[in-house]
Amino acid sequence: MYSIVKYLKRKALDEFDRNCKRVVKDIMNLPRRASPEVVFIPSHRGGANIPPLSDLADVGSTVRAFKMLTCPDPVVREVAEASLRHVVAPVLEQKQPTQDQLCTYLFGEATSKYSRGTTIWSAARSAARRLAAKIPGLQWLWSEEKLWSLSIPMPERAPNRTIVDQASRGDLHHYLRLGQQHKYFLQLLAKPDQGKVFDASSLDPASNHFMQSGMFTRFCDWNFVHRARLGVLPLRACVRVANIDRRCRVCRYPEETTAHVLCHCMRHSRAMNNRHRVVIKHLVSCMSDTSKLRIGKTVSGTNSREKPDLVLLDKEKKQAAIIDVACPFENRYEALVTKREEKIHKYSPLADVLRADGYKVDVEAVVVGALGSWDGSNERALALLGIPAKKAKTMKKIIALELITWSRDIYVEHVSRARQLYEEDVVICLDTVASH
Repeated sequence: MYSIVKYLKRKALDEFDRNCKRVVKDIMNLPRRASPEVVFIPSHRGGANIPPLSDLADVGSTVRAFKMLTCPDPVVREVAEASLRHVVAPVLEQKQPTQDQLCTYLFGEATSKYSRGTTIWSAARSAARRLAAKIPGLQWLWSEEKLWSLSIPMPERAPNRTIVDQASRGDLHHYLRLGQQHKYFLQLLAKPDQGKVFDASSLDPASNHFMQSGMFTRFCDWNFVHRARLGVLPLRACVRVANIDRRCRVCRYPEETTAHVLCHCMRHSRAMNNRHRVVIKHLVSCMSDTSKLRIGKTVSGTNSREKPDLVLLDKEKKQAAIIDVACPFENRYEALVTKREEKIHKYSPLADVLRADGYKVDVEAVVVGALGSWDGSNERALALLGIPAKKAKTMKKIIALELITWSRDIYVEHVSRARQLYEEDVVICLDTVASH
């Protein structure tokens, strides 16, 4: 593909990218004002994983030049380097440019007063300038040991920099593309309105598994979740229209935001309760042993009136685990962290009572965002519940989609006043789940 793209003008690529972005937004049921970064970022972060073709053209130009200079065939490698010296010599006005000067040219730092036509090396040089804007710290390197190499910053990994040399030349395209997409991801997170949910939903692939496979996903949920996560649902406090009534159309709360509708409008309290209960239902159904489990009941032998969602009490081994479930709105990842701390703090007095009775007690929480953001810190609670890793992998995906389904039904019922639930379906009986 890159052999074709290199002959296209940047203007044509930019026009294609604009049309592609419009089509992808239509597929994701997003309005024009939705952030374009959601089209470019990887699918495991909740994006469409379709970077701009102009960016891929720059990656292709860099990869093509790098593979010529690192070709396993020494003849090709020598011819490529001789060609590069022939191009660089008149630019630097030197007959024999050094290796460091060749790197400086390829990185776009050396300048020339005259245009000398387009070559593989000038295309790679121009691409490096544009890539440096999206991947700060990108560098061409040369050493006696590794010969030619590229240093690519990787902020998400340890170490935070990847060196691609002749041995790993096949991975260069992958790393450059990751670097570009990470820049778009940071741009999305920096937006106070459209980036806050992605700060939580992008952390675990289970939260976005449907972007690739579509498993367990209804079309109506697909049309809802992208708008909801970007905060562009047509709610009164979300639309960009001046001088309108921003109050909730149901309870008259001052701001009808996505967070208010999905988690705080008490007209939908039964649906919110069932959204909470469906998480408990899947946790219990995946447990290997429920004989010592109590669901939503006070702990016998204590005076506490607290009713944790799940309590494992082993009187013989004197071990206890208190686990509560929460489904807060994802107002950045800090909202999930805060909710977890609140739950642990809430049940600490109950844990102290059990410890005084000789029990070894663990207090944990399972926190899943209302828009399907699975918190990686839930793994400790899953281990306490004895849920096998194989079951947990599928369970996390199902829970994320079930919460999106319930949130979508809450939203539709809120704006349309059309009942989304039948009375006989409203209550999820957890006792029957535990008995199985």
